[in-house]
Amino acid sequence: MNFAAGWKEFGVPPGRGDSWTNCEPEWRWPSVRSTTLPAKILAVMEEGTALVNTHTPGPPVTSDKGNDRRILRIGHRGAAGHAPENTLAAIRKGIALGVDFVELDIQRSRDGRLVLLHDERVDRTTNGTGRVSGLTWEELQLLDAGDEERIPSLEAALAAASGHAGVMLEAKTPGTGPAIYAAVQAAAFSGPVVYASFLHAEILEIRRIDPLARTLALMEVVPPSGAVLARKAEATLVGLAHDSATGELVATLHDAGLEVWLYTVNEPTLISRAISIGANGVISDYPERVGKSWPGFGG
Repeated sequence: MNFAAGWKEFGVPPGRGDSWTNCEPEWRWPSVRSTTLPAKILAVMEEGTALVNTHTPGPPVTSDKGNDRRILRIGHRGAAGHAPENTLAAIRKGIALGVDFVELDIQRSRDGRLVLLHDERVDRTTNGTGRVSGLTWEELQLLDAGDEERIPSLEAALAAASGHAGVMLEAKTPGTGPAIYAAVQAAAFSGPVVYASFLHAEILEIRRIDPLARTLALMEVVPPSGAVLARKAEATLVGLAHDSATGELVATLHDAGLEVWLYTVNEPTLISRAISIGANGVISDYPERVGKSWPGFGG
């Protein structure tokens, strides 16, 4: 997928510093307007005035053109069905498969380096043992993360994806959200960024730093007040386990101005179901199975 050409489908010119107001009229962001942003900021957005903001906002998630709906293809841990998860090889594979985003898990090493790893311990995904937080960056670099891949730093992952795909960055441990945000700014990342976590305080802190940041509240078990919970975190998106999502729940979240991504959806029949109940994005170990345009589900 040509990144620059691909985002033209959304009516958003690529490049750092582009304002969201460059979008086509159908691409206004209801999810941002639905949050508790101060009235002054909303008024500025309504007037189309550029706000001071150091990151490039991504386009809204879906587009209805005729009866076709544009679905986001999100590679889980890069493209974990094809390459060792959360490695540079997985990121490159996801890009080769035409993902819109790669989803990556972020933790801190003992000496404070932001690194890609899902579990609290390195045992499952590497040839080592111990907690990520108990190992230094140098010690982590001695481990084989699969196929002789190394555990990458967040900086290396951003460099690999920049200009090729967006990133969904999940804060796995308390206190990492603002550091992840700072790393993205320092990297001058080119592409859309979504900050995510099950720890909603992390994404709320990012929104305090940058009211225009796109944040995703992850939920494993969705309470009846799921929309309220997401709004309290000032999230613009919600991530749900596909087997806990229903059409009614997705519609309720949409009515609250929240975009919905479902995880981790690998089987083709389940991918079809996820889209049929209204998912805006599908997170999969096999992102190539997620068709980008699905007929018959348009508005």
